[in-house]
Amino acid sequence: MADRRRIEARSREVDFYRRLLNGYRPGDLIFDVGANAGDKTDVFLRLGARVVAVEPDEANQGILRERFLSYRLAKKPVDIIGKAVSETATIETMWIDGPGSALNTLSQKWAKTLHSDRNRFTHASYNLDFGRKREVETITLERLMATHGIPFFVKIDVEGYESKALRGLRRPVPYLSFEVNLPEFRTEGLECIELLRRLAADGTFNYAADCQRGLVLDRWVPANEISRALDQCTNESIEVFWKTSASVRA
Repeated sequence: MADRRRIEARSREVDFYRRLLNGYRPGDLIFDVGANAGDKTDVFLRLGARVVAVEPDEANQGILRERFLSYRLAKKPVDIIGKAVSETATIETMWIDGPGSALNTLSQKWAKTLHSDRNRFTHASYNLDFGRKREVETITLERLMATHGIPFFVKIDVEGYESKALRGLRRPVPYLSFEVNLPEFRTEGLECIELLRRLAADGTFNYAADCQRGLVLDRWVPANEISRALDQCTNESIEVFWKTSASVRA
């Protein structure tokens, strides 16, 4: 709490989502897919959301419980799902950078990319060996919706596995975002756009290289235009946003 820069950065991010999510009401449901240690979950709670935090890493599950449930006089409205999101409910391999690492991934391609390019992430907590792996249980977005309800917003940040996660979505939601690591996952990013286009013809897109700085495009654009923007993008990582006319209201 003493770190003013972190507090100010969090405030800017809360403001970004407040401006972004047109029609959102406090109490609406948000899925934080790839919750890691819960920074985005914290932002969504500050919007007044109910949050389903999906995180397969056991160390991060413990952090999420301590942060939002265990050490609170009043528990936060967070459901922690200790699984990974994929196109089917099964058992898959997660490649381990380290306990609690934000780089742990179900994408062998991403693990190999980072192992061969150690200059991409120089943070001291990352070793980028990916010498360990373990089996994790997966769940689909559709099953999460059947259990918890239809979310107003779905945030997907699963380290190169975003297209697999989106293949388990069968209906549009008002807002959704997914990460694209470039240039390695440009093809997968384009696949995500196409998957969403098929779900809702009226869906439009924008993207951010840094949420605190806002959206890059001055208007929301159709799938063909965001695909062209992705082809031309030179950022190492972006978050693509999608919105539709879908409603969660009864």
